[in-house]
Amino acid sequence: MSRWESLVARVKNPRRKVRVGVVGKYVEFPDAYKSLNEALQHGGIANDAKVELVYIDAEETENGWQREMFEVDSLLVPIGFGPRGTEGKIRAIRFAREHKVPFFGICLGMQCLVIEFARNVCSI
Repeated sequence: MSRWESLVARVKNPRRKVRVGVVGKYVEFPDAYKSLNEALQHGGIANDAKVELVYIDAEETENGWQREMFEVDSLLVPIGFGPRGTEGKIRAIRFAREHKVPFFGICLGMQCLVIEFARNVCSI
């Protein structure tokens, strides 16, 4: 029972909190990222941290940086198909690079990272 009690203690009283900005085009439907949300929560438990997810609309980010981007500890760009919101994801990644915010890209998110770096660092 001691291992279970330790787990419950970490869930109820984490030592720290981390805010993760999720930049996507389906943020109005958080269940669209259900497996990602759960993975981040479980990773937080394993590291004695409460993970607070902050959803940032990629389409709104196309027009400029969002206030929420300055209020998170890291940014994550998840999978997403089609061109809608892609430029906003690239802009968010540029923000992360320029402001030294830890970044994680999944699938299209990593592809956008390569595009951002090629455009703005390599001038390609």
